[in-house]
Amino acid sequence: MNNTYQLKLTYPKTFSLHNITSLVESVNGVRIQHLNFISKGKDVAGTVIFEASDLLKFNSVVRLIRSRQEVLIEEGSSVIYYR
Repeated sequence: MNNTYQLKLTYPKTFSLHNITSLVESVNGVRIQHLNFISKGKDVAGTVIFEASDLLKFNSVVRLIRSRQEVLIEEGSSVIYYR
């Protein structure tokens, strides 16, 4: 069973959304479910929701994103969907 996680990010416009999605999906066993980003002046802010098989995969994604100095993680959490 996969768990769903959400990260709120802010990054400069000079850093592309493709770089964010590449970082997230470079972790084996992680799949992006939803992206919601909006331009705010010189920065871009929004959320990325992704599925990961376990908490270790989530931590790997967070570590990769934090390694990029341009990207700021505002918040990270587990998401529960009711269907």
